[in-house]
Amino acid sequence: MKCYITCSFAGFISLDENCTLLDYELFPRDKQRERLGKIVAGSLTREEESILKRMVKKCDSIVIETTIPHSRYKNLKDSIKFKYETPNLAGEFLRSNMEDLLEKVGFLESNDDLTSILHELSIDITNDRLREASKSEDMFLIQAINSIEELDESSGKMVERLREWYAIHFPELDKIKNNERYVEIISDLGDRDSIIDSGVLDSDIDSLMKTDKSVGAPISKTDLQMVMEFAESIKSLQKTKKSLTNYVERRMGEIAPNLKDLTGASLGAKLVAHVGSIERLSKMPSGTVQVLGAEKALFRHLKTGERPPKHGLIFQHPEVRGAKWWLRGKIARTLALKISLAVRKDVYSGEYDPKIVENFQNRVEEIKKAHPFPKRSTKSKKLDDKETRKKKKKDKYKKNIKDYI
Repeated sequence: MKCYITCSFAGFISLDENCTLLDYELFPRDKQRERLGKIVAGSLTREEESILKRMVKKCDSIVIETTIPHSRYKNLKDSIKFKYETPNLAGEFLRSNMEDLLEKVGFLESNDDLTSILHELSIDITNDRLREASKSEDMFLIQAINSIEELDESSGKMVERLREWYAIHFPELDKIKNNERYVEIISDLGDRDSIIDSGVLDSDIDSLMKTDKSVGAPISKTDLQMVMEFAESIKSLQKTKKSLTNYVERRMGEIAPNLKDLTGASLGAKLVAHVGSIERLSKMPSGTVQVLGAEKALFRHLKTGERPPKHGLIFQHPEVRGAKWWLRGKIARTLALKISLAVRKDVYSGEYDPKIVENFQNRVEEIKKAHPFPKRSTKSKKLDDKETRKKKKKDKYKKNIKDYI
């Protein structure tokens, strides 16, 4: 006899080929969330093992509807009888006649509302998953690195606006290229006369500059107050960014010391933030790590056949960014391999291994020594070969004509 086994939120149900109920094993009401979480994690429950042990004695073949890896069933008795289909006959019948079938097995009473039970169970499972996800240490790190990027973008635009605004009064001050210094001078000193008299410009602007030489317009107290308040707000954002950067540096050293040592705290945190968690990053192949952040270029390559990207976010690493153009792909590939190794060490062993960075540096030196110059282009050679083939074909054609004549 052939039977079919499927799983629902209530437990496991076995049907025959005519969709007649053969057996069932229900979850305890207070253990439903726990059992469903175990199934999602890819583990067998005691209820499933129990019903399978009973059914192997009655049936010659058992078709199981499951998302659990099939290797987990091999340790069970008579696993040779197991076959796997998703969906199978029992699963389709259960989903079409769920209320009637659950009443038959005694899970539902006549006055129970299936919709409300499913609704409450779904909310409980969702809340459990949210709580579990919130426990992850790298969630706070991800929010911090995303905040730094947003502060960078916002403060950059605000500094541009401040430079354009203050240039009406003192355009010569724009010679100060350091944004933090520029903002600090305006927020602390304010007007042109105070800045020049303070002597802070001696190392940045020509010391011969005088107030009467400036081409800027005079500024009223009301206007100056607003400019200084705006500069003070930018200064506050820059201070917050520094605090966040120190926080990311410290937390990366605690959560992923090998990744931090290899890529730096900022780039390492960006990689973690891009994929959503450090555990997810550890499960990715190095080829995927290499092109993280270059998904648009990768999909364009798959769609149009253009050249594939050699690197994504890891281009920010100094060894990749500073390499010669013909070496970047090789160094990026090596870096991606070492990132995968470093992250797996951080997640699964937690041990700091300084040899990862050392081996990466050694491999980079080997690449540079092995490829001091770019490969010679074979394009001209291919053209020569093409011309030679054309000539041979032409000569052969002439010879055949002569023989024919």
